[in-house]
Amino acid sequence: MKNQKLSAFLSRYATPAVLIVLGLVLIFCPDTASALISKVAGWGLMMAGIMVAVAMVVDRGWSLSKILTILVLAGLGRWLMTHPLAWAAWGGRIIGLLLLLRGIRDFTQSAFTQGKVLSVVTAALGLMLILLPMTASRMVFSLCGVVILVVGGGMLAERIWEKKNWEDDDPNIIDAL
Repeated sequence: MKNQKLSAFLSRYATPAVLIVLGLVLIFCPDTASALISKVAGWGLMMAGIMVAVAMVVDRGWSLSKILTILVLAGLGRWLMTHPLAWAAWGGRIIGLLLLLRGIRDFTQSAFTQGKVLSVVTAALGLMLILLPMTASRMVFSLCGVVILVVGGGMLAERIWEKKNWEDDDPNIIDAL
């Protein structure tokens, strides 16, 4: 019976606790999340390069394009693993360039004042991402941390409140269902 109570306790309170810790880590150490994503992507690219190499050897289908694919995948994967914050910086710059181009295009094609205002805001956000990609990355991860912290805190508060209300009920009442 004690194992069931421990299991129920862990399943009830472990998820909110993990969410709260994750939210705090993202708020106070946003670069850690960027580096982790970059390293995971680097390992994935390295594994993809290895799988292409194994498939090429097994199938005996040697070609220049497969060799170049292996070299690009392995090289990019290795580069991401050795430069973990590059993913956030270059990703932010690429997204910023796309937003800037979208804002310029929308400004030239919009006939309404609201559309022109939104296109200027879009272009300004794109320019900010181009000039400050790491700041934008940190802000996004910090905002995600706040959301995760609020969700975890809400789950914990709800589960504590439900437990308190269940303890107030009379345990001798027989449920008719």
